[in-house]
Amino acid sequence: MKYLKTVILILLFCNLPSFSLVHLDSISGAVLSYGTFLLIIIYFFYKKEAPIIPLVILGLSYFLISVLIDSQNSDGFLATFVKYIIFVTMGASVIKDVSKKEMFTLLLIGALSIIYESVFVIDIGGRYSGFYLNPNFAGCICIFGYCFSFSISEKKLKIIGQIIFSFAGFVTFSRTFLLLWVLVNIMSLSISYKNFYKLFLGIVLVSFFVSFGNKFDFNTKRLEAFATILDGKISQDLAENSRTETWAKYYDRILDHPLFGSGYLSFSGKTYGRDGNAYGIEGVHNTPLLIIGESGIFVFLFFLWLYGGFVFDGIHYFKKDFVLLLVSFSLFIYLLTTHNFFNNYIILSLSIWLFQQIELKKTEENETLKSLAY
Repeated sequence: MKYLKTVILILLFCNLPSFSLVHLDSISGAVLSYGTFLLIIIYFFYKKEAPIIPLVILGLSYFLISVLIDSQNSDGFLATFVKYIIFVTMGASVIKDVSKKEMFTLLLIGALSIIYESVFVIDIGGRYSGFYLNPNFAGCICIFGYCFSFSISEKKLKIIGQIIFSFAGFVTFSRTFLLLWVLVNIMSLSISYKNFYKLFLGIVLVSFFVSFGNKFDFNTKRLEAFATILDGKISQDLAENSRTETWAKYYDRILDHPLFGSGYLSFSGKTYGRDGNAYGIEGVHNTPLLIIGESGIFVFLFFLWLYGGFVFDGIHYFKKDFVLLLVSFSLFIYLLTTHNFFNNYIILSLSIWLFQQIELKKTEENETLKSLAY
């Protein structure tokens, strides 16, 4: 079963079903997608770990309320809903006992795919994503890997990993990655002041891209925008089309239906139909706004309680396990920039891992208190 678990984790964290769907064919993508869930079900009946109840409640609330309010965009609803429920009930068996080093290794493979694409693949727009198809999501993968690198005890492996995650993250030219990379490094100073050199590493990498960017197929507009940061300025190219401008378009719609939202996929940025009959729904690029916009304030508050709780627990256990705060904080910030939450199985995997690790810390803390009481 150890090998089965490894296969499932590689399929999940290397995003192979979606990658195959885009770069091979629809049959390969479908086979890997449904095959992954079949393997998860098989592994569950072997391990039978408890489901992640808060994520089950979150999913049931969101899906059922949103589709009852408005089901006109419900194509594919059943498949998405069933996959989500299977994942948060049975996926816990796969994620349980996954070590930080295993997380680091899986994400490192993904980061290497981004670097490979940046070196060997040309004419794809100058922003790279490797297995992850979307540069912003690829940047998210790199920042999570960077967070897990702080747990690696082997110094050489740790430094090599941090260089790879930093380089791969920078070639995604993701604003979210850049922000989180700076914030994570500032937070890491509370672990050790020696981590200051990592900020210097970032300046060196940005300087490298600015100096040699014309020799590579980098996104010129983003590269020039990032270069202005070295001068202490914020480029208009970084400011334009910002997430805050995108979010502002939806505030009135949220206020129109605050209690139970506007219905399934009304904020999700989905496209339906083909050719002249195609129509699209612009996405909100913010998971909390997606939830309140589609299923209302009660599900929204539950979501904030759950993921805000991860961050507060990370702060509480910072001295015992600082990686929990780095990962939970990065996850929360990333969720403010994406609306692909309920079908993003890497994000759900990290959520399950965080929940399990925090529950383990709480159990250990309670046992310690009981032993002191007696």
